[in-house]
Amino acid sequence: MKQVKRMGCLAAGAALLLGLSGCKETFDFLPYSRELENMALMRTMGVDAGEGESISVTVSSGEQSKGSGEGNSSAVVLQEEAETISGACLSMQGRGVSYVFYGHVGQLLLGEELARAGVDTSLDYVLRDIEMRLQTNVYLVRGARAGEAIQAAAETGSATRRLEAMENDAGLLSHSMSRSVEDALQDLEETGCTFLPSLRLEGEERTMAADGYGLIQYGQLVDWVDGDGAKGVNLLMGEVDADVLELDLPELGKVALRIVGAKSRVEPVVQDGRVTGLTVTCRVDANLAEGAGEVNLAREEIRRQLEEALEQRSRSRLEQALEYCRTWDADFFQLENRAGRSAPWQKEMLKKEWEPSMPIEVRVEGTLRRGYDVGNEFTMRGNTNEDR
Repeated sequence: MKQVKRMGCLAAGAALLLGLSGCKETFDFLPYSRELENMALMRTMGVDAGEGESISVTVSSGEQSKGSGEGNSSAVVLQEEAETISGACLSMQGRGVSYVFYGHVGQLLLGEELARAGVDTSLDYVLRDIEMRLQTNVYLVRGARAGEAIQAAAETGSATRRLEAMENDAGLLSHSMSRSVEDALQDLEETGCTFLPSLRLEGEERTMAADGYGLIQYGQLVDWVDGDGAKGVNLLMGEVDADVLELDLPELGKVALRIVGAKSRVEPVVQDGRVTGLTVTCRVDANLAEGAGEVNLAREEIRRQLEEALEQRSRSRLEQALEYCRTWDADFFQLENRAGRSAPWQKEMLKKEWEPSMPIEVRVEGTLRRGYDVGNEFTMRGNTNEDR
C-alpha cells in the first residue's frame, strides 16, 4: 500500500514538472493566466436569435470605477453575431485591448424569440464552457430582446446592478423567484419541463422589472405565468419573501396581510391500488401589515375571518398555477418527484401511472401570526422581528 501511494506521489510530481518544462501541448485544456488589469470582466450575458440561423450575443460588465471621488462610469457592452454562442464570444476578443473574461457572468438573459425557438443551446453552452458557471441565474425577456434589455440598463448603470438590486431587495420575489442554469438543466433532464423567471422592459428608459414566469416544455417557451398565477408558483415553491395580500372585507374594510412564510407538500392519492390524483397541502403564515383602524386579533371571530380570506386567496393562486400543468400536460413544477419523495413506498406506482393532467386537490392552512402586544390586545400597528 505504501508503495502504491509513493508511486502516486511521484506521478503527481512528474505532472507538475511537465507544466514547468514547456510541454504546452499537455495542458491545453487549462485556461491561460492573465493579469487582472488586462481583463474585461463580463457580468451579464444576453442571447438572442440573429439573422437567419445565427445567434446574437450581448455581454455587459459591471459599472467601471473612474477612481477615488469620481464615481462610476457606465458598463462596457459588447455585441457580436455568429453561428454559435462560442463563436460570438470568441469574436469579442478582438474588440479591444483587454481579454474578455466570462467567468464572472452571474446572469443569463434569453430573448423571447430565441426562447420560443429553444433554450437548450444556451443552457448547454453554460454547462460546457470552461469559464461559465452553472450557478448563473437565467431570465427570459418577455416581448423584447435580451440585448435590448442589457443596452438599456447600461444607459443608467448596468444590467448587473439592476438585477442584483432586484434580488437583494426581494423585489423580484414578489412576482418571481430567481432560478439558476443548474436548476433548469436538472428539471429538463428529469421531466422535460421547467419554469424560469421573466422580465419586462417598462417606461421610456426600458427599465427591467420582474414579470412572473415563462414555462419551458421540451426546451421551448410555451406560455407565460403572471399575476396571481405567478404568486401561486411562489406559494408552491415556498418563495414568498415580498408578497402582500390585499383584502377588502365587509366588516373590516381594507386590510393588507404580509405573507411571511409558505410550505407546501405534494402527496399521491391512492385508491384501489392505483394513483388517481394528487393532494397539494400548503401552510401559509402571514402578519397584519395595514388596515382601516385597529383590529383586535384577540377576538377569535376576527382572526378566523382574516385567516379564511387568506386561505381562499392562496388556494385560488395555487389552483391558477397548477392549471398550467393540466393545460399543457406538463410537469413544470416537478410534482411527480415531490409526490414520490413524500411517499417513497409508492414511487414506482406513481411513476407508472403519472399524468400531469390528473386531478389535484388543493388544501390551504392559513395562520395569522400576531403583531406586538399592546395592553394584552394584539393590534395591526406593526410587526416585530420575532414574527419573522
